[in-house]
Amino acid sequence: MIKVTSLQEMSCITNDDLRMHIQEKAEAMMQEYQVDNLDDIGCFVILEKEEFACVPMNELEFVEVLEIGEESYLHGVRIIDDSYGEDIYLPVEVVRC
Repeated sequence: MIKVTSLQEMSCITNDDLRMHIQEKAEAMMQEYQVDNLDDIGCFVILEKEEFACVPMNELEFVEVLEIGEESYLHGVRIIDDSYGEDIYLPVEVVRC
């Protein structure tokens, strides 16, 4: 599990496409909420496939399958309180019919 709480910690994300996606999202959120620190409004949690049990499904505001580059992720947001949330990304395999 990687928990990213600042723009400087983005380098821990090894998948380039995912890192770019999260960095763009973080910068947009920081601008929208007019904060200088990502940790003032939330964090990003990147899980490994084996960590599927770490996804608190009953606590998520929404869940979607998100394609980033050539990878698919189960993406959900958990609201911790009125001003703080977690964006959670779990790599998944998608079977196409």
